[in-house]
Parts: sequence; C-alpha cells; structure tokens
Amino acid sequence: MFNIYLAIYVVVSLALIGGGTKKLYDMDQSVGALFFFVGTVIICVIYGLRWFGKDTSLFSKTPVTWPPSINTCPDYLTHYIRSVNGKKVETCIDLLGMSTNSSIKVFPKDETLAISNDYYFDLTTTSTGEAAKNVELCQKALTAGLTWEGITNGEGCVSPSGGIVAPGTTGAACKTN
Repeated sequence: MFNIYLAIYVVVSLALIGGGTKKLYDMDQSVGALFFFVGTVIICVIYGLRWFGKDTSLFSKTPVTWPPSINTCPDYLTHYIRSVNGKKVETCIDLLGMSTNSSIKVFPKDETLAISNDYYFDLTTTSTGEAAKNVELCQKALTAGLTWEGITNGEGCVSPSGGIVAPGTTGAACKTN
C-alpha cells in the first residue's frame, strides 16, 4: 500500500540532503559538504526507520498499553517501607500534600512524628488477582483523594480491558464512548 507520509518524508529528506550539500559545496566547503551529507543521511535513515519501520512506526495501527509501566505508588507519592509490630509493610508517603481531601497527611521532616496511620497510604490488598488488586488499590486511592496513572483516571478505576470501573463497584466495566 502506498504511504503518502513516507513519500513526503523521502522527498523532504532528499531535498534537505541535496540542497544543504550543494550549498556548502558551492561555498567551497567541500569537507563540510561531505560531513553534512554523511550526517544528514545517517539522521534521515534513523528517523525514517523510527517513524516508518515495521515494528517501531509512530504511524502503526498496533495498540500500545498506557502507561508503559505502573508506578509503585499513586502519583507524586514516595514508596516507604514501614515497620509495624516488627513486620515490614509496603506503604507510600505524601511529601507534597497531594491528597485532595487531606485523608493522607503530609509526611513530617522528622519521621518519628509520623506515628499515626494518617501519614501512610497502605499498599497491602486482600485481593488475589491482578485486576482485583488494581480495583482495590484504585478504591483506596480515590478514597484518599489521590490519582494513580494506570490505576485511576481521576474519577474511576481503569479496568484491564481499558474501560472505566465506576467507584464502589468490583470490576464491571462501564460503557465508554
């Protein structure tokens, strides 16, 4: 199939390579013209492969997952391992005041002052499956007034299929337009 974008790219690349090289050569800069020619050919080939390559094309119709990886903690929170009754517990702390409803307090500079659970976002879940864990963490994040790229969309939870899970439900995806 004919790709008009690739054709335009080739024409523009050839014009850039040829025009720049000729301009430098006409100015009696033959060494500069040689370096310009080699450099622009390399750059045009690299960008051409990136933009129009088979597997890495920016114009491909292959869907990609977003985000490419999901953070350990909600947006702008910091991972923190807390010791509770001698047991290590994975939590997140808020150093910036990101909770919109102040249910997670800003972690103090002196961590010995952070003795209450109000300073920690607990990452432990009771669910077993990945999707169920994500829904549980999403509900926790929404309750705490936090967003989490790949887990929440700000108003509801993101299901593994990409749909929106309404707050308070256990995983039935809502219809999206």
